[in-house]
Amino acid sequence: MRPPPALLKKVILLAVCAAATSLYVRRVILIYMAGRGADGYRVVGLERATQLAPGNAEFAHMLGLQLLESLPDRDRAIAELRTAANLTPYVAQYWLDLASAYQLAVNLPEQNAALENALRAEPNNPDITAESAQYYLVEGDTQRSLDLLRRTLEMDPSTVTDLLPAYWRAVPDAPRLLDEAIPARPEPQIAFLRLLVGQNETTAARQVWERILASHGQFEPRTVLFYFDYLIQKHEVAELAAAWHEFCLAAPHSQRFLPTDNLIVNPGFELEPLNAGLDWRHESAENVVAGIDDNIAHSGSRSLSLLFDGNPVYLAGWRQLIPVQPGADYTFSAWIKSENTVSSSGPRFEITDAYTGARILLTEDVLETQPWHDISGTLRVPEGTTLLALQIVRAPANTGIRGHVWIDDLKLVRK
Repeated sequence: MRPPPALLKKVILLAVCAAATSLYVRRVILIYMAGRGADGYRVVGLERATQLAPGNAEFAHMLGLQLLESLPDRDRAIAELRTAANLTPYVAQYWLDLASAYQLAVNLPEQNAALENALRAEPNNPDITAESAQYYLVEGDTQRSLDLLRRTLEMDPSTVTDLLPAYWRAVPDAPRLLDEAIPARPEPQIAFLRLLVGQNETTAARQVWERILASHGQFEPRTVLFYFDYLIQKHEVAELAAAWHEFCLAAPHSQRFLPTDNLIVNPGFELEPLNAGLDWRHESAENVVAGIDDNIAHSGSRSLSLLFDGNPVYLAGWRQLIPVQPGADYTFSAWIKSENTVSSSGPRFEITDAYTGARILLTEDVLETQPWHDISGTLRVPEGTTLLALQIVRAPANTGIRGHVWIDDLKLVRK
C-alpha cells in the first residue's frame, strides 16, 4: 500500500526540524510505518501495526474485528477491541463492537457494560441509542430497549419507519409501545398507524388512531387519509363513519368536510377535493376533461366541469363513497347545467352499492343546452348495504357525446 504523497512530504519536513520536535517526528514516522505494516488490514499486517503504534486505537480496533471474524477463539479479539475502547473511550462505535464480541461470547454482563459505555460516550447520537436498544431487545431487556427507542425517536424521528417493525414483532402491544416508546407526537404515531394498517392489525390501528386524536397534535390531514381507505377495504363502514367524524373535528381546516344532514361531503366542490376518504375521488377518464370550474357555479363560486370530446364515455371519473343505514329511505338531488351537449345518451347520476356494484338509483340524463336545473330521485337502501357509491355515468354509453356539463350542490338526505 503506497503512502499518500502528502504524508511522505510531511514526514520528510518533520525529519529535519529542530530537536524540540523530534518526539513528534518519531510518532508520525511510527504511525506511517504501522499503516504500511497493516498490509491491507489482514491479521498479520494489523498485528505488526499494533506493535509499531501501540497507542493507536484504530489499528487495535481493526485487528479486533478481523480476529472476531476469522478465529473461533474470541479472547484475543475481545482483548484488542477492549484496548481500542480504552484508548479512545469517547468513540461509541468501539464500545458497540466490543459489546458485539461479548454477545458472541455469551457474556451478558460485559456486553451490557460495553453498551452503557457507548451510551455515555455519545449520549446524543441516535444511531448509538438505536443500536444499543436493539441489543437490549434481543437479550430480552424490553424495558431498557423501549426507553432507548424513545430517546432515539425523540432525537431522530425519521428512524421510526425502520425501527418500529422489529419492536411490533417483539412487543405486539400497541398501548404499551405508545406509552413507553413512541413520543406523543403525530408524526411517529402516524408512522406506527401506517405499519399496523400494512399488517392488517385493525384493533391495534384503532388504538393508535384514538391516541393520535387524543394528543391534539397538529398534523397535515392528508397524512392520515390512508387509514380511511384501509377501513373501506376492510368493510369497516361503521368504524369508517366514526373515524371520519373524529378526523373532521380534530384536524385543522377539516371541519368543512364533516357531513351534515346532507350526507354528501363537499357538495358544491368549494373545497379542494382530498381524493380519498369520504370526499370526492377523481381519476382521469378517456374522452372527457373533468375538473373544478372557478367561474361557473349554481351557488358559491365553483362547480364540477365535464367537457366531452365526441367519443363514447361511460364513467366521468368522479366518485364519492357515502355510509348509509340499511333499509332507510333517502332523497337525492343535484343541480346541473349543459351547453351544446349532443348525444343519444347524456350524463346521469348513478348510486350503487359500493362493494357489489348493484345499482340502486339512476337519474334522468341531461342533453342540449339547458340552464341550471334540479335533477332528483328517491331510493331505499337494500338490507345489507352500508356504503353507497355516487358517480356520474352515461347509460347506455355505446355512442359518442360532445358538449359541456356543469354540476353543483349535490344532496343526499335521509327521509
